[in-house]
Amino acid sequence: MDIPLNVDVYGTNGRIGQSTRIIVNPVSQAVTHLVVRDDETPHEEYLVAVRQIEDSDTDMIRLDCTGEQVSGMETFQEVEFMPTTVPLYEMPASMGGAYAWPYVTARPEARFVEVVHRHIPPYERDIRRGAHVHAKDGRVGQVDELVVDKSTYHLTHLVLREGHLWGQKDVLIPVDAIEDISENDISLKLDKKAIAALPTFPVHRHIQHVT
Repeated sequence: MDIPLNVDVYGTNGRIGQSTRIIVNPVSQAVTHLVVRDDETPHEEYLVAVRQIEDSDTDMIRLDCTGEQVSGMETFQEVEFMPTTVPLYEMPASMGGAYAWPYVTARPEARFVEVVHRHIPPYERDIRRGAHVHAKDGRVGQVDELVVDKSTYHLTHLVLREGHLWGQKDVLIPVDAIEDISENDISLKLDKKAIAALPTFPVHRHIQHVT
């Protein structure tokens, strides 16, 4: 099955939100979770186990659970406000018309900084739509969708979208061609010539389930 990103996600009782990322185990190449952004304010993102995807196509994902059940799942990221001490600069005191040394003084004042913790299982990586894809000899495009074997939940292909190299085509990149995955970039073992020889299909073509 294909797992589209940035599309509507529905549960058994209606629309829940939008898909934003998937979580992948880079060792087993298995997709473990789908990240779903809730429609309700404050728009939390939740980690939904991939086995709860009942069906999907290029426009939507359907889950086998309710929106209320999703809101009870672990959040993808948590915001914490940590206290920190920063200097607060003041004007110096005047002594007989002359400023005392130093020209400015500083006293510490408690402030809070926002720290975001991502709840990604150890040793796993998240992939988002729009992540940059790099061949051995340069950038080739960005991630559009992901194709997963529904029986094992193993990632089989990335759907690479790039218009100017091969026309308005999507390219299926086999997962074995992936060298490394980071937060915003995916590096391939292939060069541009090898990628140009991979299967392509028109951008608006419906992706069939791959098993």
